[in-house]
Amino acid sequence: MNKKDECSIYQSLYELYVDEEVEEETVKWMKNHEKTCENCRGTEEKNMEVIRNTEDYQKIKSIKIVTFIMYGFFLALSIWMSIWYLW
Repeated sequence: MNKKDECSIYQSLYELYVDEEVEEETVKWMKNHEKTCENCRGTEEKNMEVIRNTEDYQKIKSIKIVTFIMYGFFLALSIWMSIWYLW
């Protein structure tokens, strides 16, 4: 098998690899290939960069921020109400 075929197989299996849906032997091969192949070395960084630039990612990030702010607010409110009730 030549290098181009190996890279093609690696790219095809990458999503399954990330989701941990490949066999242990395949995981070992993919890790070894990633270490030795210049083209496939930055695959994870490239994929994350594409994901970060999508509009959906930005919306989800803003929703997470609002959710954490609301959790903090309700936590502070519940602590304040507990102290006020016991006083």
